[in-house]
Amino acid sequence: MTLWRYALVFLAVAIGASLAVQALQGRVAGVVGSSAQLMVPAMIAALIEGQQFVRHNGRKPESREIWGFVWGATGVAVALNIGLSFAGQGYFPEFEKLAIARVFSKQFMILLGLYAGGYLLCNRFFAGLGAGNQLSLMKDKDDTE
Repeated sequence: MTLWRYALVFLAVAIGASLAVQALQGRVAGVVGSSAQLMVPAMIAALIEGQQFVRHNGRKPESREIWGFVWGATGVAVALNIGLSFAGQGYFPEFEKLAIARVFSKQFMILLGLYAGGYLLCNRFFAGLGAGNQLSLMKDKDDTE
């Protein structure tokens, strides 16, 4: 599981989802985006990393391996969230919620803590899910051949 690929997938999904929501916002009356939009990039990136681990190693990651990845991926997700919050003013509305608060204020730290906790849970669950699904696919493929 590599943090570079995780970061690239996270960014691609975050930017793509934000652009899609903005495009839909102009065509649909009402609000299209939601706070879940913040977690989707981590979900997809962790799922892909779990799958890639199994493809390269032919086994599920051990507990220490997956938790090592999860902690690193959570740090990457938080850093990218902060970057998207401040660098993408006007382009990433859901990520901008963090930029509303003054940096290192109580509100900022609470939001950041909530996001970090959400990323931690998403990364752990979806990396394991991706690994388990890929292992099942590989096993099914072997059984049919």
